[in-house]
Amino acid sequence: MVQFQEAFRDYTARHHLGIAETARLFVAGNASATDAVVATWDAKLHYGFWRPITAIHLADTDGNPATEADPQWQPLLVTPPHPDYVSGHAAVAGAVTQTLSGILGTTRLDLNVSSEITGTTRHYEYADQFNKDMINARVWSGIHSRTADTAGCRAGNRVGAWTFTHYFQPLHSPRLHATPPIQPTCPLGSAS
Repeated sequence: MVQFQEAFRDYTARHHLGIAETARLFVAGNASATDAVVATWDAKLHYGFWRPITAIHLADTDGNPATEADPQWQPLLVTPPHPDYVSGHAAVAGAVTQTLSGILGTTRLDLNVSSEITGTTRHYEYADQFNKDMINARVWSGIHSRTADTAGCRAGNRVGAWTFTHYFQPLHSPRLHATPPIQPTCPLGSAS
């Protein structure tokens, strides 16, 4: 995600990180994101769950008499042409926030994330705030089920924790702590 690269640059500049600390943050964040993409596509191709647009348009064919089809319903964003489960964006966000939490020793990330689409920048003090917004944005735009997003975030958290503990323990670090993440970075329960 380009947004993470900009957020990493901003963070490292504002917190005056050295070259080794900066490199570790970028490499760990991007390695966990890449691993999350691989895990996501493996799940998408294994499960093959339909997207909300298909589920809503064909609800009368799902075997559940309590659902009705709405062939006129349209999502806010164009639906990607691949399966719903699990959400790639949510998995990448979960992996990156978990890895950064491990590197920083806290879920307090202090990230400024910009959007080229809206021309705005949002500040995220904590990792779970970012992940909650990621999950909600994908659901509200109509391109993912909440299940795909929450499962994606949780899968990303597991990928990020594994990536951090296996590859990114520091040799020496006067400022960045090398403690495992304090807690998962996905929001607890169902988001609003």
